[in-house]
Amino acid sequence: MNLQSIISEFRILESQGLVRLRALPETESYFDVYGEPDSAQERQEIIDQIESSGCWFVVSEFYVDGSWHHADSGGMRVGYSDVLDPAENCYIEGLMDSAVRAAESSSVAI
Repeated sequence: MNLQSIISEFRILESQGLVRLRALPETESYFDVYGEPDSAQERQEIIDQIESSGCWFVVSEFYVDGSWHHADSGGMRVGYSDVLDPAENCYIEGLMDSAVRAAESSSVAI
């Protein structure tokens, strides 16, 4: 399935309240996960990006049986003006696709 089809299918289900994306502030330290960069300048650039746009944990979910369920997620998303925009964040397409597939396989009437 191509990117536009995934986005379109996700948006339809989203408008029906069956899938969603959420961006939550990352709770882990970027440097604890990835380690220290090679230089102080590189470290400062990362800090500046985090301070400017945040560091996010993005979750895709589907709704079934009266509650939201986890479909997929990814953390340490840095450097996006809109972390949930699939045109800006290449990971969003996969998260959208996971939510759509999970909704379809969970016996949700689409």
